[in-house]
Amino acid sequence: MESHLDTASIFTGLSNRIQNDLIEAIHKVMLNEMQKEIDQAKFVSILVDETSDVSASSQLSTVLRYVTEDCVTKERFIGFSDVSADRSANALSEHVFKCIETWECGNKLIAQTYDGAAIMAGQLNGLQAKNKSHDIVYCKQQIDKTRTVLENKLDNFSVFYDRLGEKYGVDAGIGIQRSKNISIDPQRHYRTLYNKIISIIVDQIKARYSSLEEFKFMELLNFNKVDEYCKQFPVDSLDSLITTYGRFFDVIRLQSELNVMYSMKDFKKPSVSHLMSYINSTDLVEAMPELFNLCKLILTIPSTTASVERSFSALSRIKTYQRNATGERRLSGLALMSIEKDLLQELMKREDFYENVIDIFAQKDRRIELIYK
Repeated sequence: MESHLDTASIFTGLSNRIQNDLIEAIHKVMLNEMQKEIDQAKFVSILVDETSDVSASSQLSTVLRYVTEDCVTKERFIGFSDVSADRSANALSEHVFKCIETWECGNKLIAQTYDGAAIMAGQLNGLQAKNKSHDIVYCKQQIDKTRTVLENKLDNFSVFYDRLGEKYGVDAGIGIQRSKNISIDPQRHYRTLYNKIISIIVDQIKARYSSLEEFKFMELLNFNKVDEYCKQFPVDSLDSLITTYGRFFDVIRLQSELNVMYSMKDFKKPSVSHLMSYINSTDLVEAMPELFNLCKLILTIPSTTASVERSFSALSRIKTYQRNATGERRLSGLALMSIEKDLLQELMKREDFYENVIDIFAQKDRRIELIYK
């Protein structure tokens, strides 16, 4: 590169257009590789979030989650989209539908998560309501645990009040002056506030995650209950799977495979990912295909939008106050190379990577012909 820059007299390749064409070529090669992974994936989920960049433009970040043939769960960043012109639920919904169509994953889409913008989190007019056929999935066990802990706290006000007094000096003997002539018992006052706050949180959890019963099927691979399932098969959990994702499974065969798994200690693993890797490494995929697909289904369902949040860090590094006019295609290309650098480094080890980049680069319209005809 140094020699080229020192000796080149006609073509240096440093123009803005050349840079953008090279970025787009690499971007295209990476997207093609990701498309191959998605085509081979059994299930796909989509994660979307929105933020504002330094130029006050609303950037929508999109990530696809799936399990590869190598039994590795991937969350691939797809790109940024400027949605400043229209941030309505209809417009954002159109973006999601277009993304699903572009990546040809509509028939295998099993979950979607949204975070950030208020329009995206709304219950009635938000994006979730527009795409109701594939609702958001959160980590069911953690939500249930949080709700149970909070409900139990309603009976522990006395302990909470004693700690409050020790830490902040709240004295039960001193009344709270509501007016000149009326004072109220502080313990009674704080108990009312305490119960209201806890009740509101619990009610909000119930309202926001009212559909979690649809995902009771996750209990089918709860390894802490294997001994219990050996005695009595979890029919309710299987019915939940049939209701939500039954179209993807041979249910009768799955039940048979689950019974085998519950009865054999070799299948008792620390996590679902360990079980999936075990089935794959021991060549049991053909013998237990439905159980293998169930593992993939559960691992494809996202519990957080952390990967989307991380893309915002890349956005802040690429689009700065000094570079606030970065175009959308250049922004997505640079962001993809930064966020998916592991994929890029893997592709660079292949012999055909540079040839593919050059082929795409040469197809761009320019004053000199780079392709011999």
